[in-house]
Amino acid sequence: MEFISALLYYFIFSLFAAVGLPLTARLTSKRALAWGAAKLTGFILFAYIVWVSSYLRFLDYQSYQTLLIIFILFLLAGIGAIWKWSGGIFKGGGLKEIVWIEALSLAVYIFYLFLRSRNPAANGTEHFMDMALLQAAGKTHFFPFIDPWYAGKFVNYYYFGQYLMGLIANLGRISFGLTYNFALALIFTQSAVLSGLLAYVMTGFKKYGLLAAFLVVAAGTLFFSGCVFNGLFSSPVRVCPYPSSTRLYTPSYIINEIPSYSFTVGNLHAHLVALPIFLLDLIFIYFLAQSGAPAILNIILLACGLAASGMANPWDLVSAASVLAAVVVIKTIKNSWKWFTAGGVVLILVLLLMLPNLLNFSSPILGLGFAPSFVRLHHLSGVQYPTPLMAVLGMWGIFLAGAVLVLIYKRKELFADTFLSALLVVSAGILVGTEIFFVADIYSIANPPYFRANTTFKFGYDAWVMLSVVFVSFLAILKGAAPSKKSSGKKIAASALAFLAVVAGAVYSFEAVRQYYAGSGDFELDASRWMAKESPGDMATVEYINNHFEERTVIAEAVGDSYTSYARIATFTGMITPMGWKTHEWTWRLDAKAAKKAPVGAQIETGWGAVAGVALDIERFYKTSDKNEAKGIIDKYGIEYVYVGDLERQTYQGLNEPKFSELGTLIFSAGESALYAIK
Repeated sequence: MEFISALLYYFIFSLFAAVGLPLTARLTSKRALAWGAAKLTGFILFAYIVWVSSYLRFLDYQSYQTLLIIFILFLLAGIGAIWKWSGGIFKGGGLKEIVWIEALSLAVYIFYLFLRSRNPAANGTEHFMDMALLQAAGKTHFFPFIDPWYAGKFVNYYYFGQYLMGLIANLGRISFGLTYNFALALIFTQSAVLSGLLAYVMTGFKKYGLLAAFLVVAAGTLFFSGCVFNGLFSSPVRVCPYPSSTRLYTPSYIINEIPSYSFTVGNLHAHLVALPIFLLDLIFIYFLAQSGAPAILNIILLACGLAASGMANPWDLVSAASVLAAVVVIKTIKNSWKWFTAGGVVLILVLLLMLPNLLNFSSPILGLGFAPSFVRLHHLSGVQYPTPLMAVLGMWGIFLAGAVLVLIYKRKELFADTFLSALLVVSAGILVGTEIFFVADIYSIANPPYFRANTTFKFGYDAWVMLSVVFVSFLAILKGAAPSKKSSGKKIAASALAFLAVVAGAVYSFEAVRQYYAGSGDFELDASRWMAKESPGDMATVEYINNHFEERTVIAEAVGDSYTSYARIATFTGMITPMGWKTHEWTWRLDAKAAKKAPVGAQIETGWGAVAGVALDIERFYKTSDKNEAKGIIDKYGIEYVYVGDLERQTYQGLNEPKFSELGTLIFSAGESALYAIK
């Protein structure tokens, strides 16, 4: 049954090709890329219309009949448009090419689900956060929705990506426990397909498309492979743990996460959910770069893609907009000012499309910081600043070697390609720029040694994706378009680099599968089922709520900090708890204005006090024997249900449970777990 649900999830998403294909096919003659980009294009357009309609209160997101009617109308309109404009894409060898793409995509989707089935639990790291956003976004009536971890407050985090994944689930009536892993598989598949097809049309070679897809979604770094080989020759043999792929040192004050690690642990984070959208942005920019004049359709679709990136993961918007800016500058210099105008129109449209989201979002970002000054101001040393040379070579060495070879032997071919030049310039700008500037955030205030962590992480993530595509383009340039029996130094070097990239990248893939997935228990795809073994009372209560509660409501449960099992009821039901993970809520709601005014080293209130205050109230609520005091807290947070399980008893020593029977009614119990409805 789970496998059927997985196929249904994939099938519903695939239907959006009917909406996207008439649009993408009009932007390029590359049929494979037009087809590959069609699904996500159609889906984003549909999802945005549903989202903004719900935001404006024109649509109740929980009205399934209305949602289904809009979906069917979209598909019918798309099919009609294909019939009129895009039928030629299926003629000649087009249909065969599409069949191959689909067969490969489905195989990748099933393969990743097979891996996830060996360790599917949304437990540990930040899975709870992602599951909470997925559940809450899927069960809301309107957007934005009430934060599942902070009663009475609208969510102040990038939830658009989780909304997208939940939308497919809602169309298919698929549980969010299953959706969590289906979404990961779909993101993995789309990221591989879009990066592979983009590299394929840029180089003209399928093998380079496959290599790009591997580098983007599965490959590790030279640094990690070096760690593994060094461990093999140590005495005793030392295992290099897969998380060291992202933390190169101990302690590691910078984060160098790349997609392969994200797909290993399977956090449905903003940067991962947004990855296919970022690749779609690059494809639309590629279409623009290849055209003789800016097309209105291309401008509109690019604006939609960039807006979706901005709402799902704003860091991607900065990177993709930078690539667009580079293309616009090159095109303006070579051609005319109309390209500059087109770039401006795109950015204006992006801001307009994002406006509903911006009106309800308070950024915790403190601004742009100058790294050398920050280091001197806080007297920092030994914090991997500047980035050690071995880390630079370990992360980017293969890409840099390819760039050096092309600049030596094939400079003209490189700079003749506007899009490739733009990708290279922006990627290089990220690597150099993160050594000079950083995005100031909560780390700058609460933990200065980690001041660059988010900057190197989020922008480095984008750089890895772009450089993977750039690298295979380098190989194609060095190899040359025409096959030749004659070998040259540059061809041999290109082959050696390709071989090194595959071998070094595969070391991480092997270790990640061996360490994270191999040797697990039964095959399972439901991300919530881990609770049935570890916390059966919690699991039974979660299932009861999911089966019987039609509306989101406030349920009191124990409050704790990040990376724990606290807030598990709200997380796996989409309900609302007065306070969830305290540090995460503080991070999301950091008072940036107050933080900017704070003198160096000064203690100043930046939002933690409000979060801690809720936690103290809930502690009093569970412990007090004074019913009036308890009633005051109930009224303050709008509490309608109270949960008492093992975690509540462990957290609140002296918990006074009898009062809940007086304040309400026991409506469900399982073992030692009890759920009370407040009268």
